[in-house]
Amino acid sequence: MHARAFYQTSLSKINETEVFARIQLELVNRYGVDEKLASEMAWDFLEVLTAVDGDIDIFDKYFLQ
Repeated sequence: MHARAFYQTSLSKINETEVFARIQLELVNRYGVDEKLASEMAWDFLEVLTAVDGDIDIFDKYFLQ
């Protein structure tokens, strides 16, 4: 059971990292935000999203197309 929880945690971290990269890319390409600032903004957004128990997969599916 512990291994399964670890696997799910690892999987969600990978997913968060992929979503972070996509958010950062959108900020840089679409809005012309500096890459370093976009990085900070993307991590802050993911922190807020996870703090309110937001569903990162739904955000990814519907907003980062």
